[in-house]
Amino acid sequence: MASASQLRSIIDSTIGAYLGNYTLPNSSQIPALWVRGSQQIPKDWKVTGTECVIDEVPETRNSPMSQAVFLLKLWNVTLTSYDTSVTLDNLRLLLFQAFPDVETSVFTPQTDISFETLKITIPDYSIHTEIG
Repeated sequence: MASASQLRSIIDSTIGAYLGNYTLPNSSQIPALWVRGSQQIPKDWKVTGTECVIDEVPETRNSPMSQAVFLLKLWNVTLTSYDTSVTLDNLRLLLFQAFPDVETSVFTPQTDISFETLKITIPDYSIHTEIG
C-alpha cells in the first residue's frame, strides 16, 4: 500500500459487502466506508449497520539501517457496529486474514452506553536507500 485510497480499496473488497450505509440528506445511500482527513463525516448523514473509518494520514516511524532507512506507516482503521444485533467477529476475522501483520487491535464490546468497536493498526513497510 502507498495511499489511503489503496487501503480503502483493499478494505472495501475484503469487508465492503458487510458494511452498512450512510443516508444522505437527499435520502440517497452510500456505503459506510469513510476516509477521515480534513473532513469528518457530515453531521447530517445518518449511519446504519457497520461503519468503517480509515484515517487518511498514517502515523510514520523510521529506523536507520546501514545505507538505508526503514519507514513504517501505521494506518488506523475503526469499525463501529450501530446495529446491536450484529457483532464485528466476522469482520475482525476477515481483516486479520487480509492483513495478518496487524500491529495492534483494540476491541470494545457493546454496552448499554456504547456501540461495539474494533480499532486496528495496519503496518505498511518500506525501505529507502540513502542517497549519497
